[in-house]
Amino acid sequence: MKRVAIIGLCLFITLIGLNFNLKAGENSALRFAIGEKLEYSLWFNFIRGGEATMEIIGLERVNGQPAYHLRLVSETSPIFDKIFKVRDYFDSWMDIRGLFSHQFQKNIQEGRYRKKYAVRFDYDQQKAFTSNDTVAIKGHMQDALSVIYCVRAENLSEGRIIKLNNFDNNKIKLFNVVVSRTEKISVPAGEFECFVLEPYATEGKLFKYQTDMTIYVSTDSLRLPVLITSTANFGKMVFKLERRSIKF
Repeated sequence: MKRVAIIGLCLFITLIGLNFNLKAGENSALRFAIGEKLEYSLWFNFIRGGEATMEIIGLERVNGQPAYHLRLVSETSPIFDKIFKVRDYFDSWMDIRGLFSHQFQKNIQEGRYRKKYAVRFDYDQQKAFTSNDTVAIKGHMQDALSVIYCVRAENLSEGRIIKLNNFDNNKIKLFNVVVSRTEKISVPAGEFECFVLEPYATEGKLFKYQTDMTIYVSTDSLRLPVLITSTANFGKMVFKLERRSIKF
């Protein structure tokens, strides 16, 4: 199971609290609001069972390059823990200009399933250094979290197909994101006109255990991932946007 969701474009950037100085050219390259936090209610088969947050922690340097530090956390509630406990933590460091992944790590607990994994990409050597292996790569990679922000920054329109390379569990998977239509969606955060995105792998499943996914992204400049539905082996999972805030 993966927590995937898509997050959009912000007009104003605040650099208060950063632990390093950006050059003028790097500052102008920023596309997302530092400190942005999106909060979701997490539903399993139409039962509210937990919460999830996706946020931009700050800016850090990885491989000598400035990168967004992104974080996604999904947790079931104490009551739902007795049925199916989820504690998922994802961290990604995404290049501020190219919006590709420099580094990714995850710590997953879903029922009895456990998984810890980390990868660092060296694009000069065209290699991915993972927790237990070194894998040859070609071109820039996305991870399970950076891909959300990458698509969010795209110029979306009905009928468009976005082609991406995703790297996870020592494997490179090519997949497409199809912008199928627009639709009005109501969630606790409000009512939104949304692009309906349908990601699918060119071969096999997009993610382990997952058979289907639909992502609703607001058509405004923020490109907020308003609603995410995912059908997996254990049933249907839904993320509903509750609120958006900026820390700084």
